[in-house]
Amino acid sequence: MKNILQLILVFLVLFNTSFVLANETFENDLGLWTGININAPITEKIQSRFQISPRWLDNATDFNQLILHGLLGYKFNEHFSFFQGYAWSTHYIPNFRREQRPYEDAIISHQVGKVSLEHRFRLDERFLQDIEGISLRGRYRLKGSYPLDKKQRWSLVLFDEIFVNLNSHFGGPQAGIDQNRIYTGVNHKFNENINADLGYQLQHIHRPGSKIDPLNHFIFFYLNFQLPQLIRDKG
Repeated sequence: MKNILQLILVFLVLFNTSFVLANETFENDLGLWTGININAPITEKIQSRFQISPRWLDNATDFNQLILHGLLGYKFNEHFSFFQGYAWSTHYIPNFRREQRPYEDAIISHQVGKVSLEHRFRLDERFLQDIEGISLRGRYRLKGSYPLDKKQRWSLVLFDEIFVNLNSHFGGPQAGIDQNRIYTGVNHKFNENINADLGYQLQHIHRPGSKIDPLNHFIFFYLNFQLPQLIRDKG
């Protein structure tokens, strides 16, 4: 219990920090994020992942975004993995926009008592419609999970992720804080191959020079599938 209280305290500090960085006025909206994650290991070390993520805004009534992800990575050991990813993203509100986004993930995981912690460092190379050049964005996510029952079928999950633009483009992203996402929810493990996440995510988007920042409240639901290893090690 002590560990989980410490973890919640860390996330509350990050939560408050995001509001300190925010403007005084917010434009609130309710949305829905859904998705399917597929982990498809090729060998014990070589990993592949796929994700489809449709998203809704305007009180979850308008289809706003679709993102498709594909990743290929290498698991160096139980604590460190590196992935090369590619995302195809389309926005539909207020106008159609597309984005192609190669990215790199470095993932560090470790255990603190019963709490599983994961640090994800990501570099996005964003190719945005009607914007010349590459928009670079750094991201850091701290994620923690805590089992709620002895069989570990239920877990409390928390994370905070900050996005920082590393360069500026005329008519496009400006260098500095881009957004912050905070999530709290539960994960339910149906079996060894299928689990699901259900929770609430708060997204604060920073608009430089604006007195009003979007503050989106998302219902969050993801299905996660673990496929069998494609190539078994000999022996």
